[in-house]
Amino acid sequence: MVHLRQPMFLLMFLLILFWNASFSALASEVKPHEFHHVKPQQVLTIMSWNMEWFGAPQRPRTAADTRYFSGIIRQIAPDIIAFQEIDNSSALQQILPDQQYRIFMSDRQGQLREGFQDGNQYTGFAVKRTLRITDPKDLADLNIRHAPASGEKPRRGRLRYGAYVIVYPESGPPLHLLSVHLKSGCFSRAASQRSASCRVLGYQAEVLSGWISQRLTRKESFLISGDFNHRMAEPGSWLFTSLAEQGGDKDSVRLLTKDVNASCYVRLSRTGKKTEYRHYKKLIDHFVASADIAGAAQRGLVYQFSFPREDVSRYNLSDHCPVVLRLPLPSAHMQ
Repeated sequence: MVHLRQPMFLLMFLLILFWNASFSALASEVKPHEFHHVKPQQVLTIMSWNMEWFGAPQRPRTAADTRYFSGIIRQIAPDIIAFQEIDNSSALQQILPDQQYRIFMSDRQGQLREGFQDGNQYTGFAVKRTLRITDPKDLADLNIRHAPASGEKPRRGRLRYGAYVIVYPESGPPLHLLSVHLKSGCFSRAASQRSASCRVLGYQAEVLSGWISQRLTRKESFLISGDFNHRMAEPGSWLFTSLAEQGGDKDSVRLLTKDVNASCYVRLSRTGKKTEYRHYKKLIDHFVASADIAGAAQRGLVYQFSFPREDVSRYNLSDHCPVVLRLPLPSAHMQ
């Protein structure tokens, strides 16, 4: 028996080594999410993205371009997408994971006189089907032909509405969301506020201020996302000052993108013009929020998703990079 114990011991030892090696190899092949136990949602991920004429003939995309857009969405995995410059819901559906989102296009889509026949830039939302949501009327007063003179009634033009939805997370209060795309041409405080573009933007600021005032009066949580076409993070921004003045104190309305490190490399392809590359280091896409949302965002993350330079050359992307907010939700026992 003395001579048999050593071979049996050696055999058992080799079997243990083989089992450990096999398990390690199997574990390395399995992705982490396959082991992950699904928990109640604790973070709400909101992405705002101007996709530059997506689905419109003004900016044709190839199948490879469409896959790239889809890849960005899958990588960020937003619960809510506040979009700008989408021509139609069918185009947007092509880049969304199958059956995961409901699309809420701007009410302006149903107003033929306020649109164009050859392509439109609609605002709106794509929201995960797991979230409860209501769809009030959009903020249509952002659409004006020109800034009205004193006492003049504003006339509708073909500018973008503020798309409006209310989301009811698993925990915390309802969240009132706007997706906006404001007038271009008045990018900084250096621009003359007497210019036509700045006067229109100034009027749109009054409209947004009225909406914010309603939310604050009713003590409702809100988040305005989108392309403000203005560098509101710059010191002395008159646009943000006009929005922030609606609160009873200076902290009632916050700019969540104030300290975001902007770095967006894009390719500009304009009809009849030479292709141009630009590197934008100042944001015009922002998140503006009520104080409670801003307080929660301090425990989360706000950032800009940048495109690799080689991909900007290879694909027809957008002249805007997405901005992303990862917003922690309060625990159920804290409500």
